[in-house]
Amino acid sequence: MLFDEGVKENPNDFYNRERELELFRKGIVEGRRLILVLGIRRIGKSSLVKVALNTLKIPYAYADVRSIYREYKYIPSYAIGLLVEDILKTIIKKYKWKQIIEYLKSIKEVSIMGLQVKLNAKPSHLPYTLTKIFNTLNEWAKDNSQRIVLVLDEAQYLRFSKINFRSIIAYIYDNLQNLTLVLTGSEVGLLHDFLKINDPQSELYGRYTYEITLTRLSISQSIEFLIKGFREYGIEPPREIIEEAANTFNGIIGWLVYFGRTCIDKGLTREAINETLIKGSTLVKEELSELYNRSKRYKYVLEAIANGLNTWSKIKRYLLAKELKPIYDSALHEILLMLQKMGLIEKRLSPQGDIIYAITDPVVEYTIKQGLI
Repeated sequence: MLFDEGVKENPNDFYNRERELELFRKGIVEGRRLILVLGIRRIGKSSLVKVALNTLKIPYAYADVRSIYREYKYIPSYAIGLLVEDILKTIIKKYKWKQIIEYLKSIKEVSIMGLQVKLNAKPSHLPYTLTKIFNTLNEWAKDNSQRIVLVLDEAQYLRFSKINFRSIIAYIYDNLQNLTLVLTGSEVGLLHDFLKINDPQSELYGRYTYEITLTRLSISQSIEFLIKGFREYGIEPPREIIEEAANTFNGIIGWLVYFGRTCIDKGLTREAINETLIKGSTLVKEELSELYNRSKRYKYVLEAIANGLNTWSKIKRYLLAKELKPIYDSALHEILLMLQKMGLIEKRLSPQGDIIYAITDPVVEYTIKQGLI
């Protein structure tokens, strides 16, 4: 069902991404080594990956890196060890590849108990152990004419690990032909910064990345999505309400699903739009709070933009009024650049041709404008 919560895995529940699905499938079938799936939060990246891999019936393991960061506020090595254990368990159990256990037994840092896998590597030896595990997976895949896909969701958070993941990714890219790495990222600029593909000092310098970018639905696509979703429940929705919802949620499918689910559970009314904004604001508060703790200037810049003070000069004046002291242009540039890299704001052209800044997520904008954080 289109309004089902959570990450989609069935293509029947996934809407209007035929082009992106085909590009992703093409990348997997062609054996691309490093695939990036990019787009702002709640745009459907994880669903795209899982739907595509399920339709291809490709063996894969999926790990959410952001969930580790949320728990620890950094990426500890032992959490990476647990993550790799989960990846191996998934591969063994989901695909019933008991034969792969025999391959893993050759690694002294890996203990096998039935279908359970445990890493015994010291944190300082973990990078070497990870390399041996990936080598073993590749060897098994090669011997069995298979390809294994490893998906790291919100991979930009790997920058908070002491392990040099760029080096590991480069090793997989250069040497393990039967493994494909898929990295998703909502903070697109920060993911690119982490990989440093264009930095001559980076281990990944010059490597080719196969990139797929998901964009918002158009207003007409949003309306069509809502109509189809309601018709799955035998409801013919009032045009004026779904048009208002489509305009409010600006093509972000995660919020359209939330609105649709609210209507199914509580009734299709305009109040469901407001409820989605209010409930959605509780979800984005944590993300904003973490950012604000780094610097109040992020808060002031987002407040200015949310309230229509969206040009460079207006933002600068707002900061001056808040802090009662001047801000250097270079400092403001760095703040705006970071917010863009995080996917929170974007540059646009005004009707007059001026550069303005806009908040990408309407629920984030609502949260800030209402002073809810």
